[in-house]
Amino acid sequence: MKINTNEVPFVWTEVGRKPGKYVLNAIKINAELFPKTRRYLIVSKEFFSDILVKDCLVICEEDLFATEHSVKFKNTQKSWNWSQVTYWTNTTKRFIVLEQFLKTFELDRLVHLESDTILLDKRFVDSLFLESRWGIKYTKQDKSLGCASVFLVNSVNKLENFNKFIIDNWNSPSETDMTLLAKYIKYNDEASYLPSGNLVKDQIVFDAGTIGRYFLGGDARNNRIPFSKRGLLPSTSEYFDPSLYTVKLNKKTVYLVDSDKNEILLACIHIHSKRVPKNISKLIRISSVTSSARDDSISELLRTL
Repeated sequence: MKINTNEVPFVWTEVGRKPGKYVLNAIKINAELFPKTRRYLIVSKEFFSDILVKDCLVICEEDLFATEHSVKFKNTQKSWNWSQVTYWTNTTKRFIVLEQFLKTFELDRLVHLESDTILLDKRFVDSLFLESRWGIKYTKQDKSLGCASVFLVNSVNKLENFNKFIIDNWNSPSETDMTLLAKYIKYNDEASYLPSGNLVKDQIVFDAGTIGRYFLGGDARNNRIPFSKRGLLPSTSEYFDPSLYTVKLNKKTVYLVDSDKNEILLACIHIHSKRVPKNISKLIRISSVTSSARDDSISELLRTL
């Protein structure tokens, strides 16, 4: 199957596990916001028959063309310094799978979204794809970590170069997708950050995790006591600090407003809690109360999702 090569499709990857409800809800919201753009969800074949989602083509990872990098990644034996080995392996493997997708469908460009990330406004992204002098772009979480909440590919060759860097460094026990993203950008001008972290200078910000976690709560599964707490900030540096802002809505557009009334367009929201609603209206309802409502009011609203 060949797609129109002028297209820049949305692509999600959920390999090695059954996509959760939040994944399907995120795709539904994307289809609601951007109905004219094609969507693809890549999954493992064992879960293919279990997935029902409208306005999105579901593809089996096993049906994609094998590449040099996919073979090498599969055959690499890695020792880990971390728990959740399968999770961290698949979050890095996705970049290999994205390369396979592009080569299978003879494409050069795509927009990859993490499955708990909602792209709210894509005008800035569309403008980037009118330019040719970049390879890949993604978000910055903090000083030492990159993030692929939004991961843009403008050239399959540049993605191949990044995947070679992954393969060359994958044996190190401490490397994850986030450390590799941060290190690659320091030494390679084919990659660059989207406005995120401490790099927000214009009137737009892409959430690399801190904004969604602060306003909507973290992932309860990461805590010994499964509780999703709001108001959390990283203990690192060079991250975007959402505590300095309140939320302002203009129909379906979301802004962050500082104490001087300066507005920053929120291009995406990374919903770390995984409590992604079924439609954009419910997401906007949640956003409308995050700055002013009590924690118990927001929790009550989240329970209705």
